[in-house]
Amino acid sequence: MPATWKKLILAADTSTIKTTLSFAVVGTLTTGTDKAPTIVAPCALAIVKVKVVVKTAPTGAALIVDVNKNGTTIFTTQGGRPSIAAGDTADDSDTPDVTALAETDKLTVDIDQVGSTIAGADLTVEVVCDQAVTLS
Repeated sequence: MPATWKKLILAADTSTIKTTLSFAVVGTLTTGTDKAPTIVAPCALAIVKVKVVVKTAPTGAALIVDVNKNGTTIFTTQGGRPSIAAGDTADDSDTPDVTALAETDKLTVDIDQVGSTIAGADLTVEVVCDQAVTLS
């Protein structure tokens, strides 16, 4: 390895990479807790945001989704939760109130509200995280 490469690696010995943990809820959506299989964090991660998308848009009311870490919401403010507006198909949340994940933390998804005329269908929830890595 050339000396200039070694200097570059030593100057930037830590970095972050994006890691996405994805949930799917297939079919017509209904409210309730634990609506998708549990995901276990594979390592220490920092949650950046939560992205939600549906194939069939909710109508009449917004679709509101919650993500829980070990049974407790990561969005302590209801307004921060990802919410797909009636007639729309996607949304990104603000940064959640709880962002730290440790290896083996369990993530689950709740659906707090569905559309009042058409509930919405085929939901994907992506928990976008930063993962710290050390370069050597």
